[in-house]
Amino acid sequence: MQQLSSFLAHSAFSLMALCVLLLLPRYICQLNYRKNRSIILFSVSMLCGCGYLISESFGPLTNMSVLWWLEYISGNALPGVFWLTSISIFSEKHELEYWQYALASSTLLIPLTSTLAQLILGFDLKELPAFWGLVTYGALIIELVLIVYALVVAMKTWQSDLVQDRRYIRGSVVVFAAMYILLVIVSEQLFNLDWIWLDTVKHLLLLILIITVDLVLFSLKDGVLFEGPKRFSPPLKINKTQSPELQRIIHCMLSEKFYQNEGVTISLLSRHLSIHEYKLRQLINGELEFRNFNDFLNFYRIKEVTENLSKPEDSHIPVLTLALDSGFRSLSSFNKAFKNTHGITPTEFRNRI
Repeated sequence: MQQLSSFLAHSAFSLMALCVLLLLPRYICQLNYRKNRSIILFSVSMLCGCGYLISESFGPLTNMSVLWWLEYISGNALPGVFWLTSISIFSEKHELEYWQYALASSTLLIPLTSTLAQLILGFDLKELPAFWGLVTYGALIIELVLIVYALVVAMKTWQSDLVQDRRYIRGSVVVFAAMYILLVIVSEQLFNLDWIWLDTVKHLLLLILIITVDLVLFSLKDGVLFEGPKRFSPPLKINKTQSPELQRIIHCMLSEKFYQNEGVTISLLSRHLSIHEYKLRQLINGELEFRNFNDFLNFYRIKEVTENLSKPEDSHIPVLTLALDSGFRSLSSFNKAFKNTHGITPTEFRNRI
C-alpha cells in the first residue's frame, strides 16, 4: 500500500511540474502581469501542489530543513492560491483587488506566524490553549470558507458564461479540485485521520485530477481559459451580411431593449427569440465576441445610460434612476460597469458633458 501511494504521489508531482513548464513560457514571452495573471496564479497553484507532495515523493523530511519549509509553505498557501485562481478565471470581475490577495495570504501567514513565534520564543504555543486554538481553527475556518467560496463563484456564473469549453471546466475540474482540497483539509487538519488507505486514496484522486487538468487544459483552444477581457465594438445596427439569428439578437437589444427587463437570463432571451440556448451562446460569444452574458447585457445598458447622460434635457434625472431604468440592479454594480467602460464615474462623465 505504501509503495502504491508513493508511486501515485510521484506521478502527480511530475505531472504538475510538467504543467507548469508548459504554461510559464506564455508568461515569460509576454512580461505583462495583468494579461497573464491567471496563468501565473494557475502555475503557482500547481507549484504549491508539488510542494505539498515533497515528503510523499522524496521521503521523510528533516524538521526545519529547506524541503520541510517548502512543503510547509506550499501546503498552507495552496487553499488561498486556489481561491485566487478560481476568482481570476471564473469571476465576472476582471481585476483582483488588494483585499483578495491579503485574504488569500492569510492561509499561509497565520500558521507561519505561529510557527515562527514558537521558534523565536523558544516554547510550544500549545501551552497556551486559547491562543493555539484561535490560530489553528481560525486558519482552518478561513481555508474552508475560501474553498467553498471558490465553488460558489464557479457555479454562480455558470449560467452566464458563454464560453462552452470553460463551462465544462467549471462543472468538472474546478469542482473536483475544490472537493479534493476540502477532503485533505477535513481529513488531515480537522479530524487528524490516520487510516492506512487514506493517503493512497488521496494520491489517486489527485493523480486523476491532474491528468484531467492536463488533458482538458491543453486540448482547449488557446485563450479560452486564460485570456483576459477584450475591448471591442459590437455592431449597433442591422445589416444584410448578418445571419437572421444575429439580426434578431441585435434588434431585440437595440429596438426592444430587452436588457431593461428585470432578472434577464440567457434562457429567457433564448425563449423570447426562439433560438436554442446553445446556438444563442455561440452567436453572442463567436459573432459578438462576448465571453460573459452579463457583459453582453451591460454593454447595451451602459450605451443607453451614456446617451441619456449626454442629453441636456435629462440633466435633472438622478444617475441612480437612469441606472435602474436601464436594467442595473444597484448603483454600485452600475458604477463599476460604467467606470470599466469609460474610465470615469457617471457623475464625472455628466459634469464633463
